Amino acid sequence: MVRPARKAETSAPIITIPDPACNQVGLAAKWVGIDKLAVHACEHKTVDSPDSRSGVAPIDSKVHYLRQDVVLFDPIVRKLVNEASGLFIAGQSIRPATGLEPRSDTVKLSRQYRSILHDCIEHLQEESTKQKKEYYSRYVAIFYNIEFVWHLCEILYVDVVAGDIVLPQLTDWIKFHFSEHERIADTILTGYAGSRELTSSGAETLHPEYWNTIIGLILQGNMEHSRALLRLHSLADTEPFLQAHKFLRSRPVYSVYGGLSLGEFTIRWKTWQSTVQSEIHSGTFSSQKHLLTIMKIVIGDESITEVIRKYCSTWYQYMVALLLYTDPTVKSYDLSYHAQQCINAYGGQERLKLLDVLILALLESDLQQVIQKLQFTSDSGWAVSHLSNLLYLCGRISFEKNYSKDSDSIQRLDERLLLDYGTLLLSHHSLWQIGVTYLDHCPSEGRARLELCLSALPIDNEARAKRIIQIAQEREMADVVASICKVLGMRSLKQNRLGNALVWAFRSQDSAFATHLADLFLQRYNKDGVFQSSDILDHLGSAMLICDRLTFLGKYCEFHQHYRNNQLKEAAILLTELLVSKLSPKYFWLTLLTDALPLLDSEPEPILSYSDTCQFLYCLEELISERLDSPTSQYSSQFEEKVKLIRLALAKNMARTLTLEACVPSNVTANSTMLGILKI
Repeated sequence: MVRPARKAETSAPIITIPDPACNQVGLAAKWVGIDKLAVHACEHKTVDSPDSRSGVAPIDSKVHYLRQDVVLFDPIVRKLVNEASGLFIAGQSIRPATGLEPRSDTVKLSRQYRSILHDCIEHLQEESTKQKKEYYSRYVAIFYNIEFVWHLCEILYVDVVAGDIVLPQLTDWIKFHFSEHERIADTILTGYAGSRELTSSGAETLHPEYWNTIIGLILQGNMEHSRALLRLHSLADTEPFLQAHKFLRSRPVYSVYGGLSLGEFTIRWKTWQSTVQSEIHSGTFSSQKHLLTIMKIVIGDESITEVIRKYCSTWYQYMVALLLYTDPTVKSYDLSYHAQQCINAYGGQERLKLLDVLILALLESDLQQVIQKLQFTSDSGWAVSHLSNLLYLCGRISFEKNYSKDSDSIQRLDERLLLDYGTLLLSHHSLWQIGVTYLDHCPSEGRARLELCLSALPIDNEARAKRIIQIAQEREMADVVASICKVLGMRSLKQNRLGNALVWAFRSQDSAFATHLADLFLQRYNKDGVFQSSDILDHLGSAMLICDRLTFLGKYCEFHQHYRNNQLKEAAILLTELLVSKLSPKYFWLTLLTDALPLLDSEPEPILSYSDTCQFLYCLEELISERLDSPTSQYSSQFEEKVKLIRLALAKNMARTLTLEACVPSNVTANSTMLGILKI
């Protein structure tokens, strides 16, 4: 049965934006990154709105950023996040259960979760005594309630006892989380044991909480401490106390592994109750009203229920105390009935808080509601994501209800919660890598969500960018890698770091960006005569194949290497290929022809052949023709001077090659034509 949630649990807080413009014209908001909401003033208009100036103009515009207050990002709580991540990854190697039988691996995992949670609470309690007391005290309350609910969930659904008799575990649950009576008992025992004052007066006169402590221990089934305190009473050697001590010591306690069947235990329990009842009726405890109250409690006397309620601060304490002496072999499926009776005794449903609703839902086996209500806690989703995954491994939950019948749309119930939790961690500057591990284990939508989040991560430095790229490459997310490399490449370009920008273009395999960068390198070389980042350009290797312009740039740098190494023949061949292949842009042809001048003037023999010289001449004439035909081109004196020098060099080299190369009669006419063109 699903009960309506209280208003305090579901109503969202109202956040006031301190901006008069927002109040006058309205608001608009947009997500920035993963976890921030940018809010700004915006006058909302439709197609029917008049085209007029805003009523608040002119005004300074402001953008207000809203971000959720995340408990997990506190330095102390972050240790819990890190340790839980390791347990979560280890838990994914556990094969999900197909039945409801208990398994040691999931029980161990659950107890490890509770252990790190308890350790976190202890650290928060230490901090709550130093500074920010209210701040950390609130965190202590949040995680204490989570541990309380988790422990009960472990008892009912993870560490399931054979026979479904859960009261012994519920008693331990109450003892563990309501240990004030045991602490007081230890104080009394250590303070009064061996004290000389006990020779004249008992512990009941020296400690005002003596009887309240004993009764509290009795209601938790702690017979050992109760008997020890009774022995400190001044009348401990009298008949009522001796009988009470004997009955408390001989009370039957059911255990699955105790060797008794359920029927045999029931007989022993009824016999013991009858014996104690007889002593009460015979007046053995009439002289000691506190002992009489205790004896009535342990036999489950209905007349004493109001007294029991006074010693229990919550309905679930009251329920365990009643069942301990009225129905010690109660089954888990009967707990919801007893819970409702106890809730009515404490004011009914309308007085339940969120913790009460969670406990009741667990007792009613309504795990869907448990997960839904657990999301209302202020722990930023840590508990609901890990607990739901644990329940999935235990076979308690599987797929989300009311989902599409299409098999491709079926989603595990815990996956949706893990997606939200992993996305939250990805919004933190240092926990984002932990968030990746959670999305990795969401088979339905984890990969798509991870791609979006990695692309949206702020890139503060190159070390962070390289780590993001590595994660994306390991998961074969080529689009993410390309996107990040483009961002870094453009950032380097704006910083005038062409070499670094080119490296990122290599990694992104962006041919358009690489072409643009290659053009910038060539244009700056035209202007300055020097290449930036020459060490990168000299070692392009296969990276030059990204685009034709980069291929030309790499080959041109290779030409300069040959020239510096005095490998003039190789340099001449490469330069001719660059010019003839049309890889080079037109704006760089003049530079290539100028680079040919030392090769054309080489001694003693020409390096460029007659046919090579002709190719150079054709390119020169095409370049001149385009300059003359284009209205935007400027035929400068510097350009004209370079053309004259190149023509002269080409003429000299052609004359030299004609004398050395064997002249074929059919080529004489062509050669004469070329000489006419070269005439100055």
